[in-house]
Amino acid sequence: MKFEEIELSGFGKYPKALCKVARPNGIHEVLECLKSGSVISRGLGRSYGDASVNDSGIVAESLIMNKFISFDDSSGILRCEAGVTYKDILDTFVSRGWFPAVTPGTKYVTMGGALASDVHGKNHHKEGSFSSYVISFKILIASGEILECSREQNADLFWATVGGMGLTGFILETEIRLKKISSPYLVNKAVKLKNLDELFSNFEEHDADYLYSVAWMDIVASGSKYGRNILLLGNHCESTELTEKLRRKAAEKYVEKKISVPFEIPFTTLNKLSITLFNNAYYMKARSKTDFQHYDKYFYPLDFILNWNHIYSKSGLIQYQLNIPEEAGKDAVDKVLKKVVASGGGSFLAVLKKMGDQDGILSFPFKGYTLSMDFPVKKGIIEMCRELDAIVLDHGGRTYLTKDSILDEKTFKQMYNGLWEKWMDIKIKYDPENKFTSNLARRIGLCPS
Repeated sequence: MKFEEIELSGFGKYPKALCKVARPNGIHEVLECLKSGSVISRGLGRSYGDASVNDSGIVAESLIMNKFISFDDSSGILRCEAGVTYKDILDTFVSRGWFPAVTPGTKYVTMGGALASDVHGKNHHKEGSFSSYVISFKILIASGEILECSREQNADLFWATVGGMGLTGFILETEIRLKKISSPYLVNKAVKLKNLDELFSNFEEHDADYLYSVAWMDIVASGSKYGRNILLLGNHCESTELTEKLRRKAAEKYVEKKISVPFEIPFTTLNKLSITLFNNAYYMKARSKTDFQHYDKYFYPLDFILNWNHIYSKSGLIQYQLNIPEEAGKDAVDKVLKKVVASGGGSFLAVLKKMGDQDGILSFPFKGYTLSMDFPVKKGIIEMCRELDAIVLDHGGRTYLTKDSILDEKTFKQMYNGLWEKWMDIKIKYDPENKFTSNLARRIGLCPS
């Protein structure tokens, strides 16, 4: 088994670490990795921080293990290897009338990564997270055994692996249920709103009528513009609703169009002024309207820009995502936004979503509101995020491990109080020697003592 020394990071490019990387092409090579030291699996590296980084052991990429195993066209049940990506599924099954039941904001995520992060999307308040559509999965644990896990079989390991950040074993296969659709288009309703009060009331007003909802927020605006936003609502479109032109386009093979950020943009161009100008232009251009959008534009607008994280220069970015209980949602979001403005922070990509109930141990979602922001790594930003952590804790919330790069052990264990202990009991049962670990796990104390 060959190991290559590579400087790795998550998609946020912060923090970075020198790691030994392996590319196993099957179970026997995964076992070889385990014999060589501690292991963390890695797909496309789209978690933002150090969840798939392991500078004290091996990083085992799963991308070669990317085959479809079976598909039932009557039920939409797909079994595939963990290295299969959302893009693979979309390219293969949308034309056959099937779509992922839950999708994050990028299609460049593997099924193993989706399971380990228990990813959620714009429909969480209605349909839950990725694990809600996982029937079973196959995982190689520290002892070298391969276990089939479901809600009935090895259920403790099932729930510890869902949202468990790859720390319970090497996921080999997943069995998931896809959603039936009749066209690749969605009905998209954009509602331009002036402030937070309007946003929260519109979430409630449109809740019954739309499956998907997300709000883009201008988090650097102040004064009378403070809290302005654009609420985007969507439903899958029936083919009979489409114009003749769109029906013809729907029948054609979809071809992605890409642009690229070929190099890291100098840090000095990314400042409060440039972010303010961008946000102001984006909001002023927006109009309240209803139209049809292809799924690629609706769900994955940033995938259109290759290497968009280059705009944050070599310093990288911190993706900060919080979830706050429903009853405290508006108050907490208001305090977080005011703290960001007061600290001189800013974000091109600030989005607010409504969340529903969710099973799981370390799964991020629960019923409430989730706000996601990206901050360039520069002086004072980490300290600002620590202050945001305090607001989140005060309101009974938590942050998303898949996005995290700065959380400390004390804060994590407060946010996930009563949950991390339950998870740790299962971790010790299946991996008492801590063979599966990562920089994230060591940073936040998810390691058996």
